[in-house]
Amino acid sequence: MIVTLMILIPIIAGLLCLIPLGSKNLFRIATIGALASAAVAVYCCLPPLKGEILDTWIWYVDELSAFFLMITAVISFLAVLYSRDYLAVERDEHRLSSRELRRFYFTLLVFISTMLLTFAVRSAALTWIGIGATTLISAFLVGLYKDQHATEAAWKYIMLCSVGITLALFGIAMLYAASSGVIPGDASLEWPSLVANAVNLNPVFMKFAAIFFIIGLGTKVGLAPMHFWLPDAHSQAPSPVSGLMSGVLLNCAMYGIMRFYIVSEIVNPGFARTMLLLFGLLSVIVAAAFILISKDIKRMLAYSSVENMGLIAIALGIGTSTALFGAAFLILAHSISKPLMFFCSGNITQAYGTRTMSEIRGISGKMRFTGFSSTAGALAVAGAPPFPLFIGELIIIFGAINSGMYALAGTLALLLVVIFAGLTKSIFPMLSGSTVKEVSEYRSLTRALSIFILMAGALFFGLFMPESVENVFNSIVAILSGGTP
Repeated sequence: MIVTLMILIPIIAGLLCLIPLGSKNLFRIATIGALASAAVAVYCCLPPLKGEILDTWIWYVDELSAFFLMITAVISFLAVLYSRDYLAVERDEHRLSSRELRRFYFTLLVFISTMLLTFAVRSAALTWIGIGATTLISAFLVGLYKDQHATEAAWKYIMLCSVGITLALFGIAMLYAASSGVIPGDASLEWPSLVANAVNLNPVFMKFAAIFFIIGLGTKVGLAPMHFWLPDAHSQAPSPVSGLMSGVLLNCAMYGIMRFYIVSEIVNPGFARTMLLLFGLLSVIVAAAFILISKDIKRMLAYSSVENMGLIAIALGIGTSTALFGAAFLILAHSISKPLMFFCSGNITQAYGTRTMSEIRGISGKMRFTGFSSTAGALAVAGAPPFPLFIGELIIIFGAINSGMYALAGTLALLLVVIFAGLTKSIFPMLSGSTVKEVSEYRSLTRALSIFILMAGALFFGLFMPESVENVFNSIVAILSGGTP
């Protein structure tokens, strides 16, 4: 019942947002809905995070599910909070109408609900349905502005991700074939049953399932060379949506890959790991190349997401306890750091009227809070100490070294230096210097609060590792290793 409530609250709030009650009431409804859903999610996830698995009806929440649910609920609330005055500016400048604002909040809240659904279900088929639903709903958010670029980005997103989701469906069919005669019909695609009976699954069908599943969901994750939709979608969506897509949406497909990875590694040890290692390394290489030449701040941040998803895939490919711990830590770090920088970029692009980095100068002088938070965000996204992305990357490199993958460790270290240089050389000139433009910061408590919470979270997890968080990461490592926490 509690999980059902967590998922229904955003839908109910979204339906209420369609009623023309004025912009202030619209925002209040959206905020209360997101906050209530987040509160229920925290209440729902605390027992599983302590080892008490929630297993009822179609719902299954263990430490891995609860970890992603908590991230999704909190970041979603902060995105709604940030959106209030961001969208008020868009409305005041006649880029959006009041009717479009109502549709936006309806779509955003339903989008949040579908992401929560994805992490809470016990069946591979329902996970697939959830991931497909997130694609369909979020496409409307990508194309919100309805201009040529936004429309093209939305169509590219829906077409490429639909191909990926279709391939993942073939993977589901192969998974069902692999479990045929081993697991009774109703339970044949349930994640707990698949893990419990993995040693008896058909290894040939499981290899085909791995190919379709990893390539299909890898498209939605943004792994190269299936990543082409991601820079366009992230750059054209409103900044609160960009932060949500990067920090949370990509996690949905990565979660699906992780659930399948657990089963696959029991049946065919090393097969899925090899695929993820190759796709992950290619993703980091592609990201490094495009970060160096990006001119649009939001496209550059999107390629940074390709990099981080690639690093998580590499960690799964290495497969040791150290690397898997690094993957879990990197997921948390990325989910905090990337929305922080996308929200800062929203402040910047609205004030300067452009996303072209060469046309943006003097942020720290003109917009003091945004300048300060953008400095922190840039360092966090670039992977500088003491921010958590640096720690996650370092743990993964140590995992490669401990596994004897010295060439991989060296290659990753070199690529991360290139990416760090590319991000800092593009972002820091925007913060300094001077501009002849008349720039005024849109002062907003809700914007500042959401950015401050993310900034504080990034710094906290970079400096401290509470025992409770470490225990959750260790439980996730145990689950990903095919055992129980």
